[in-house]
Amino acid sequence: MAFKESTTIAHPPADVFTALASEEFNRKVTEGLGGQLVAFERQGEPTGPVSVTMLRSVPVHRLPETVQKFAGKFLGDKLSVEQQENWSAPAADGSRTGQLLLSVTAVKVTATAEQRLVPTETGTDVQVDGYVECRIPLVGGKLAEAAEPRVGKVLARQSREVTDWLDR
Repeated sequence: MAFKESTTIAHPPADVFTALASEEFNRKVTEGLGGQLVAFERQGEPTGPVSVTMLRSVPVHRLPETVQKFAGKFLGDKLSVEQQENWSAPAADGSRTGQLLLSVTAVKVTATAEQRLVPTETGTDVQVDGYVECRIPLVGGKLAEAAEPRVGKVLARQSREVTDWLDR
């Protein structure tokens, strides 16, 4: 399932990126959803390319109902979510592009996306284009289809969380 979403954050791209690549920010967001940031590693400096790898443990009850219905009985209470982000160095205008890979091996789900932080007169336009795939025979398409509408909700929440983080 392909997806394309965007949102605006009233802070410059450098500040938005600093939050997104911060262990403290990701820990706060994960814990706010009832999960745990199990591992976090960041390589690179803000002036150049940066890679971020994290492992989260998230409660199954926070997943879409369709996912719980099809896979909940196999998952237990928690689900491990691995996330890899590879960000470009900032361009002359402050924009930055990240390649994201999200893997949930227990339910054979992967999501790949390109996320762009584009400066605007009022802050940053966050643009995400990607694809969700589930490789479970027979129900994989339905699970991917159930996950796709959540992308907009996740991006909207991320925008609120980044704004709150930077406003404090």
